[in-house]
Amino acid sequence: MNDQEDRIKQREALENAYDNFVEPYVNQFIIEVNAQPSPSIDVTLPGFCCVSGWLVLTLLYCFWMRWRSPLKRF
Repeated sequence: MNDQEDRIKQREALENAYDNFVEPYVNQFIIEVNAQPSPSIDVTLPGFCCVSGWLVLTLLYCFWMRWRSPLKRF
């Protein structure tokens, strides 16, 4: 029974350590992140266009390579 009591005390100590030391730091970090202003430049459309362009070029290259050399069977 003594071993089980030691485990319960260790668990309570770990829970208290989180409540006392980790949680305030995490809350402070979250507040600091929320306080930062968001960027004023909208990057969604240019990023989408860039990724879409690369995807189209990759697909065109794959189709071109597929039709250029037929699949060789082993």
